[in-house]
Amino acid sequence: MAIQTRGAWRSWLTGGILFVAAFVILFMVPVPYYIVQPGSALEVRPMIQVEDASNHEKGTFYMTTVSMREGNVVGYLASQVDSRLELVPKKDVLGQNGDPKRYQHVQEEIMRQSQYNAVLAAYREAGRPVEEKLLGVEVFRVLDGMPAAKVLKQGDIIQEADDRKIESAEELLAYLADKKPGERVRLVISRGGDKKEQELELASLAKSGGEDRPGIGIEPVTLRRVEAQPKVTIHADEIGGPSAGLMFSLEILNQLGDQDLTDGLRVAGTGTISPEGKVGQIGGIQHKILAAEKENADIFFVPADQGEQDSNEKKAKTTARKIGSDMAIVPVRTLKEAVQYLKEQEVAGRAS
Repeated sequence: MAIQTRGAWRSWLTGGILFVAAFVILFMVPVPYYIVQPGSALEVRPMIQVEDASNHEKGTFYMTTVSMREGNVVGYLASQVDSRLELVPKKDVLGQNGDPKRYQHVQEEIMRQSQYNAVLAAYREAGRPVEEKLLGVEVFRVLDGMPAAKVLKQGDIIQEADDRKIESAEELLAYLADKKPGERVRLVISRGGDKKEQELELASLAKSGGEDRPGIGIEPVTLRRVEAQPKVTIHADEIGGPSAGLMFSLEILNQLGDQDLTDGLRVAGTGTISPEGKVGQIGGIQHKILAAEKENADIFFVPADQGEQDSNEKKAKTTARKIGSDMAIVPVRTLKEAVQYLKEQEVAGRAS
């Protein structure tokens, strides 16, 4: 009898070890992919507050997101049979740096810039007072092994280059593009409120894995301040990326006006926005269509395909057709086009 008990115990132990091993392999062993899938359709109104706004929305504006998590064996296998799951190589997401925290930090900065653009686009469309003040170029990151690593720090603000006033990252890059590796450039920077002069020798950015062109070895961000009347605030929590720009602009514009653009409709969408109100392409459009469909959206604004490389409009319509959605897929090139479409829907609704 004791022998049988010992044998049963060994069987249980072997089974337990095999179960733990299988669990570890399936759920704990990483694969070199991220798994991307539909995220959420989030109400924009709670995120944005225009001072003294009195316009009450009958409907809702939604921004759409994708969900992204590190892949494991289970996720990899599931993606082979579930079309909602997309495998994206980690290197395509994280770049050469390969740091997830760094990636999230970058996405949050991109979101911040997108919010500035959304305010500018909306207030200009509404004809309301708004001013953009360019304050210089912030050093967002210093690249290892490049000239800047010796003299610049994250958070430094570059204000001049060789006695030339620098107000934006584009100006700095354009100025350096005319030089050659080995040439020197003198920068005036602000660090903690103190002005300093630093001289650097340019090097090829290929040394840090970039293009073969001259640079000092930083990731630059235009430091700017947007002042609008009435004042507007945006709180998007930890959401990153630029793709909520269009929907932010629509919500701001709706709060600025006395006409409810939603007119009782559930309006979802995506797209980057420029300060001039131009709508740009984004990633993961098929997942965002599914997120909007789950929220029973009536309309989905998608960036219109304009160039040979553009595919948002095509993929959005294909996805909607595959899932049998009756959601209106509306391609737009500008904020103005989106506003005009909504106004036309209101007129059509009154006529019917």
